[in-house]
Amino acid sequence: MTQNTNYEEKFKELQDIIDKLDRQETPIDELAEKVKRGTALIKELNHKLKAVEKDVRDAFKELEELDLDKEKDE
Repeated sequence: MTQNTNYEEKFKELQDIIDKLDRQETPIDELAEKVKRGTALIKELNHKLKAVEKDVRDAFKELEELDLDKEKDE
């Protein structure tokens, strides 16, 4: 998958890996590779979530500051 893969696609890939591992459908020769890929996906998804959380917090903080500025002007 490319670096431009979106969150939902990465999450789906992770779910597929987990499902195959749960159903024991992963050949032993691919097991380590799948676990490593799953770990990498978890890290990427966690990083993305943290970045989105920060963006949302920053946006709300900016709105609060605008509201405070408005109150000062009144």
